Amino acid sequence: MDSSESYKNLRSALKSATPPLIAYLGLCMADLTFLIHGNPDQLESGHVNFTKRHLTYTFMNVVRTSQAVPYNIAPRDDIITFFNNFSDYMEEEEMWQRSEQIKPRKKRS
Repeated sequence: MDSSESYKNLRSALKSATPPLIAYLGLCMADLTFLIHGNPDQLESGHVNFTKRHLTYTFMNVVRTSQAVPYNIAPRDDIITFFNNFSDYMEEEEMWQRSEQIKPRKKRS
């Protein structure tokens, strides 16, 4: 995924794609953060910034419509059986200990 030009290629691909889509959460959050914090709620005149509201609506509508069409994926018994019989996992404490072995936290002084 090329992040140059604010993900220009990804944005272009998403505009021409047919739902259902899985949006890139990092891009969505960056756009929403910029939209909310980069635009004032009110104009200098004290009026509501309807441009900001319209941009927010447009953003949320794109997210909503990309999720409006359900995926038509048939269940596969072999995959379901694999996950139901999955026994090679670590408990939370074991994962924590392994994480500490790989990358120990810095001790606060």
